[in-house]
Amino acid sequence: MKSIHKYSWVSLLVCWLIWILNAYDREIILRLGPTISETFDLSPEAWGGIASVVMLALAVMAIPGSAMSDKYGGGWKRARFQVPLVIGYTALSFLSGFKFISHNIVAFVALRVGVNLGAGWGEPVGVSNTAEWWPKERRGFALGAHHTGYPIGSLLSGLLAALVITAFGPENWSYALFLALIIAVPLMLFWGKYSTPAKMQELYADMEAHGLTPPDLADPQAARPKGLLKKTLRERNITLTAGTTMLTQIVYMGINMVLPAYLFNVVGLSLAASAGLSVVFALTGILGQIIWPTLSDVIGRKITIVICGVWMAASVAAFYFATSSLLVVIIQLAFGLVANAVWPIYYAAASDAAPEGATSTANGIVTTAMFIGGGIAPILMGQLITLGGGWEQRTGYVVCFLAMAAFALLGVILQLFARSDSKSRELKQTQQPVA
Repeated sequence: MKSIHKYSWVSLLVCWLIWILNAYDREIILRLGPTISETFDLSPEAWGGIASVVMLALAVMAIPGSAMSDKYGGGWKRARFQVPLVIGYTALSFLSGFKFISHNIVAFVALRVGVNLGAGWGEPVGVSNTAEWWPKERRGFALGAHHTGYPIGSLLSGLLAALVITAFGPENWSYALFLALIIAVPLMLFWGKYSTPAKMQELYADMEAHGLTPPDLADPQAARPKGLLKKTLRERNITLTAGTTMLTQIVYMGINMVLPAYLFNVVGLSLAASAGLSVVFALTGILGQIIWPTLSDVIGRKITIVICGVWMAASVAAFYFATSSLLVVIIQLAFGLVANAVWPIYYAAASDAAPEGATSTANGIVTTAMFIGGGIAPILMGQLITLGGGWEQRTGYVVCFLAMAAFALLGVILQLFARSDSKSRELKQTQQPVA
């Protein structure tokens, strides 16, 4: 790590802070799920349907937005592309926090859909930004460190939701939606000014001087190859990783929806306590996002994804035994070690296998699959809870936990058909055009 240039560290810090904002804005709605359901008298199916619509919006712009980002340019250009995008969707989130808007469920949902259209667009752009400011040999670490922002944002969403409900009352839950824009504006103005072609040239020269491999950036003067999306989709490791991502996201988003409601309706905690205690797994999630992605640089992406998938299945199934606050905390800590760790490994695997000039497109495919899973999860979990007897009955929650464990294992099975990392690299090298 001593050979890593300061520009890489600065870019990582900025992208990490952006990722915290993205996570906070996305997760705060789920933390407030029981409160919103109480406010609008929503059934499990109704809340699941609303959450699904909001989460599916994340998938809409991921691929076209990523392709647009690739066309605009990588490196410093992609960083500048990100600036108005982040400010735009955090501004919509800010608007949704006003009570005259949030008391109207239709207007509120419409604004949250707008927020997630931008956030889903911004995710693969931010991931690609991180990958393009770091050498290939440290990509797993960089994306893992970047993604520690998600559990931190998730943790903040639970803590601030609990604080707002306690301080201002459940009727003022929308106040928790004001935070992101206040931080986003100065951060993105700095990022736009900091990202310059001179810094990128100096950074890549420094990587080569230290024997490291700069990321592949397409020549901005060259014509963009036709059929790049189809070529990217035909890469087996990208499509299989996208499938695993979708299945894993059903687990992750399912827990985020089910756990606050379970703590409130079954364990018997208050609305504030259920919001706060439902994010304990974020504590070990921060640790896991450093350990597993860094390990994937050594033992390979495929084997790391398989290990994490089995661990996730076992730990989420263990929620069957979560009948007290203490057991909920213990199981969450075990689940957290892999719950957040897998996403940077998925993105690193996609970046490794991406055709030249299609890093963001490959990441966009993974992001789209992830958000489709995120859209499936709420409506599926809502239906399972309803079939189990409704909000107050434990049966539906238990079925949810066991179903999520099955989805995690299906994701592992998909990875068994992926090429090993070394074979994927060899294939990619043979496909490079000859000068």
